[in-house]
Formats: sequence, C-alpha cells, structure tokens
Amino acid sequence: SSGINAEYGETEKDGHFVVRKSSDAPDKVFRCRSAEEAPGPTAAGPGVVSHVGESELSAHLNKTTSCALLLFYTPYCRYSMELMPHYNALSRLFPSLQHIAVHINSYSSSSVQYGAVGTPTLLLFHESKVVKKIPHTYRNVTELHAYISNITDLKAAAVEVAVTEVDHANVELLPSLDYPLIFSVTFLSLSLVYHTSGYISNLF
Repeated sequence: SSGINAEYGETEKDGHFVVRKSSDAPDKVFRCRSAEEAPGPTAAGPGVVSHVGESELSAHLNKTTSCALLLFYTPYCRYSMELMPHYNALSRLFPSLQHIAVHINSYSSSSVQYGAVGTPTLLLFHESKVVKKIPHTYRNVTELHAYISNITDLKAAAVEVAVTEVDHANVELLPSLDYPLIFSVTFLSLSLVYHTSGYISNLF
C-alpha cells in the first residue's frame, strides 16, 4: 500500500514513514533514523550546518540517504538572520540530521526547483526528495524542536537547547538596496524635472 503526500502530490511508500494512531498527531512520521541507530536520543553533538553553494546543492542532496533539513536564506533578509542562530542551535539537538543552508537571491533557480518562494524557507528532505515544507510560523529552536520531533522518528539529544553566542557567529544582517523603490523615486524625480522645466520655459 502507499500514502499520498498531499502537499507535494507525491506517493510515499509505507517503508518511508510510520503511521501514527493518535488523533492529535500527524498521519505520517518520516523514518529518518538509520537501521543501525538506537531508537533513543542520540548523543549531543557540536552542531554542524553545512553551507552549500547553489551549484553544489543537487549533488549534495543526492548523497543524502536518509533525511535532511534545508534552509534557503539571504543575509539581506531580517527574518532569515533572525532564524539562522536558532537553526544552528537545532543542529545540536538533532546531530544525526543533516542541516544544510543555501544562500539564494530573488532570481535563484533553486527558488523555482524547490518551491522556495521567499526567504527564509525551510524544507525537510527524505531520500533526496522534498517531503515537507516547515511552516513560517516556526521561528525559534523550541518550536522547531517540537515540530521535527512530531514529524520524524528522531529523538532530540536534549529536552531543550539554548541559543548561544556561537550560534550567532557570522550571522549578520546586510544592508540591501530596494531597487523597485529606487526606480520609482528616480522616475518620479525625472518626471518632475521634465514637467517643471517645460513649465518654466513657457513662462519665458
């Protein structure tokens, strides 16, 4: 038998997820734990987020045999930079889960390929395929911890984890240019100069 991933319109084999009986739990819990891994919590790790270039992303995901989290971000987006420290901390809670981060822009090919409409976009991959888009309402490590625990068979290394200074390292919001606004102001300014100059020349 098989189950339907309604969000992405894909069919997932039963071996890819567990069916929960609880009415308040999701229908599918994706199998992210390897066969060799103990069913209990994994040992707490240092936390590693792999920053991968867009050109390397497909090859990197193809090497994923189990599950991975992928964060599309841009350093010019305030929400991306607010989420990044929590994403770094999350990697310590789930050290066996690959955490990947990719810097994209508005015209990125990855935006189309993986459905990253804006930033930040956080996706769960299973066997190199997108199986879940994490809702934007989950913005801190506590909420993300609960969500990942609820949709996968992974057990966190701790009940909670604090966001530290290390998690904020190299996380900096960069100033961005609002090109549509600049274009609008420039157009209005030129129009004003043009019409004003014509009005003044008619006076003389």
